[in-house]
Amino acid sequence: MKKVLLGTTALVSAGLVAQSAQAADPIELSVSGYHNWALFFANNDENAATGSLPAQPGFGLGGHDIKFSGEVHFKGKTVLDNGLEVGVRIELEGETVGDQMDENYAWISGSFGTFRFGNDDPASLAMSTAAPYLNYIFGANSASVFANGLSQFFATTAGTASLRTRFAAGGGATFATFPNQAGDDASLMYFSPVFNGFQFGVTYAPNNVEARMSGGYLLPVLTGTAATSPATTHGEVYSVGARYDGAVGDVGVTVAAGWMRMNNKAQNNTPGTLLGADSDTVNAGLVLYMGDWGVGGSYKSVSDAQNVAGSDNEAFDIGVAYWSPGGAWSAGVYYLHHELDYAAGNLVAGRAITDEFDAYRLMGQYEMGPGVSVTGTIGLDQFSDGVVNRDYDTEFVGTGIMIGF
Repeated sequence: MKKVLLGTTALVSAGLVAQSAQAADPIELSVSGYHNWALFFANNDENAATGSLPAQPGFGLGGHDIKFSGEVHFKGKTVLDNGLEVGVRIELEGETVGDQMDENYAWISGSFGTFRFGNDDPASLAMSTAAPYLNYIFGANSASVFANGLSQFFATTAGTASLRTRFAAGGGATFATFPNQAGDDASLMYFSPVFNGFQFGVTYAPNNVEARMSGGYLLPVLTGTAATSPATTHGEVYSVGARYDGAVGDVGVTVAAGWMRMNNKAQNNTPGTLLGADSDTVNAGLVLYMGDWGVGGSYKSVSDAQNVAGSDNEAFDIGVAYWSPGGAWSAGVYYLHHELDYAAGNLVAGRAITDEFDAYRLMGQYEMGPGVSVTGTIGLDQFSDGVVNRDYDTEFVGTGIMIGF
């Protein structure tokens, strides 16, 4: 039986791992994290515009690149005289980015469960699961920088960028079943104790932004006024999630489900602009582990995606993984489908549009030693553009190294 359940985002309990402390000891921080590098070669559709046909999405884009993702985690806890545990976790990005600090929160834990307060993912994301991917460097179902750079459909140059932004306005612009429309917002969070493998969580964010030291306003400003599009004007975020990690006989089981609402705060939109709406996301996943094999998948549905009325988002993935006895090497095969439906006028005047994305992955991984692994992938991405009714392909191969510390 595979002892470590894969195919999941960071487990809720991960925030509680820290150096042990005696009662009334001050908090001492430990350091951990990861350092991942990847190299890939891609073959994109890259013809220039001809006649009435637009340029293909890969036009003007390079065919290979080196990608990096890494974080340094500072975490620690102490046990108070009354038995309560109090801890902190701060995640620092390994490169200079606009969001230099990732998750950043404090927590209090006891027999009643765990309360968190700070910048963290909603419960539906923190407790979710997906197909048993070996890693998320090249996983089709990924919100990582690697997935954002593999194919023409994630280009950020002028013109072709619309293929990416049509799937998600602003942050979280990836094809995934994880409910990543909101993340790392300043939130109040509660996670129950684990009962025979079952746990649930509830989170609330007053506004869809992180808490920062900068800024002089005591209350958030309602956006979406005048000519501002409501695509990024969501306000409060509510989320619930539940998860079970256990076994039925000789079969290991991970099952998770969640719901998230992002309230719209657009006001007084000018005539002719997109209508704002509250956005609801539901997600679920199931993974089974039988001996050295794992099989499973996940599903996500978003109504009024990114608070744009009439834009509905749906995705699912499935996969099978195998780990050799002892776990030194592993392999997996995966498929993901994602589509977004636009009501008439949201993207093209007078007609509804459906975009579709399909991803196929064959992955392998070898553990060189404690915390050090290498991986390789062969992949195919396909995009069906509902605006011009054309299909585009990206074939790629990639390799990478993952170092945990």
